[in-house]
Amino acid sequence: MTDLHEQKKYIFSVLDYIKQNLHVDLSLEKLAEVSTYSPHHFHRLFTRIMGETPSDYVKRIRMEEAAHLLIYEPKRSVTEIAMTCGFSSLSYFTYAFKEFYKHSPKDWREGAYLEKFPRPYLDSKKSKQHRTNLKESTEDKGYNEFQWLDLSRVKVERLPEFRLGYLQHIGTYSDEVHDTWEKVYRYSETRDLIYEDTMWIGIPHNNPYLTPENRCRYDCCMTLQEKMDPGQGLKTTQLNEGKYVFYELETPVGFNRREFLIECYSELYSYWLPKSGYKCLSTPVEIIQLTQQQNSFDIQPRITKIGLPIQPK
Repeated sequence: MTDLHEQKKYIFSVLDYIKQNLHVDLSLEKLAEVSTYSPHHFHRLFTRIMGETPSDYVKRIRMEEAAHLLIYEPKRSVTEIAMTCGFSSLSYFTYAFKEFYKHSPKDWREGAYLEKFPRPYLDSKKSKQHRTNLKESTEDKGYNEFQWLDLSRVKVERLPEFRLGYLQHIGTYSDEVHDTWEKVYRYSETRDLIYEDTMWIGIPHNNPYLTPENRCRYDCCMTLQEKMDPGQGLKTTQLNEGKYVFYELETPVGFNRREFLIECYSELYSYWLPKSGYKCLSTPVEIIQLTQQQNSFDIQPRITKIGLPIQPK
């Protein structure tokens, strides 16, 4: 195992800690403690691996989470969202948010975010007028709110808890993910970790409309049987038991069609969720099909289903 691999393992564990603890102290000293490195060494490694300082990363993740919650949690107050994301006061949050997104949290929630999103969202005040105008302008074309989703393929399912082995990709959610899936597959194949019911699960951590493409994180995961030891080559985590809303694609979709997948996610978020009685809990999941191309060692990953963890509102 290379030193860089080992270093990334510790830095990525810090990323997971940050995501799960936005509401608490995330000082350099605290993050260094989580990483097991000294503050000076941690700062240097983090900046080299992630391309931004720990403090800049924490600020960006807090802002992106706040922006996300302002859209998808319309019943939560701005103050509650600010506290959830680790801001000590509403006034500072408002100042920092406006500096980051060029809009106040209130204006963002009421529709300013549409500047970044190609689709309107049902809970937005401005989106209602947008949809009315859209419908009026396309009546002769047979307007249909769901341009991509066949509602008969949207299902609510309960998944059991899974133990996962995974590698993380940082960068665009496109063909670049293939190399990481290839590494996970080859590593698990040579160590007899693949079994009859193995599931391949992708976890996109970021909303590409809110996060720069080169900063997006994607976990390429496989389910592990209870007593399997994946060794040092894969990180391990748990996928919690719970309800998910899944959209099963009519045909598996390659990672090069991420824009189409984003449209499908947009419709789940913007139309299905507000009418469903559920709210989204956290990070989406994608069910992946891995196939070996004919007369080749190349592994082709395709998405068969996209899903959101949900619970009643």
